[in-house]
Amino acid sequence: MTALQCAVCATDDDFAQASLFLLEHMRDVHPSFSVLDTVTLAYQYITEGSIVLVREGGEAVGLGAYYHGTREQAFNDKDVALIDLALAVRSHRGTRVFLDGFGFTIRSIAERHPEVREVRLTAQSDNKYLNRLYAKFVRPYGVRDGALGKETLYAGDIEHILSMLCKWNRV
Repeated sequence: MTALQCAVCATDDDFAQASLFLLEHMRDVHPSFSVLDTVTLAYQYITEGSIVLVREGGEAVGLGAYYHGTREQAFNDKDVALIDLALAVRSHRGTRVFLDGFGFTIRSIAERHPEVREVRLTAQSDNKYLNRLYAKFVRPYGVRDGALGKETLYAGDIEHILSMLCKWNRV
C-alpha cells in the first residue's frame, strides 16, 4: 500500500475528482441517494463548505466534508465546525483512511479556523460503522430527523479530539 495523501480541495481538478468520487460512491452515503442529491450535496460543499480528499497513488479512496459554522445559524456560529460526511471506499475501511483523513480534517480546521472550539459530527443512525468510529472521539448528544432518516449527532472539544488523535497516532 502506498502512502495516503490528504488535502483540502482547492482547484477545479480537486473538486472534479471529489465530485466524481462522491457520484461513484453515492449509494454508500445512503442507499436512496440519487444523482441529483449527490450533485446538490457536492455543490453545497464546494460553495459553502470544505472538502477533504484522501488519495492513494493519485486515486481518491476517501472523502470528508465540513462546514465552518452551521446552516441553522447561517454559518455565523464560527466557534463550531460541522463534519457531516466521511466516506471511504469499501476496500479501505478498517485501514488508516479514516484515522488519517479525520486527523487531517481536524488539524486543518484548527489551523484554518482557530476560533473553532467545538467539532460536531453527524452520521446516519443506521450506519453502525461510522457511528462506532465517531464514538471513539466524541460523545453523542442527540438524534434528529434528517433528509434521509434519523441522524445521530456528536460533539466534542477540538483540543480534546486533537489530543486523542495524538494518542492514536503513537501506535
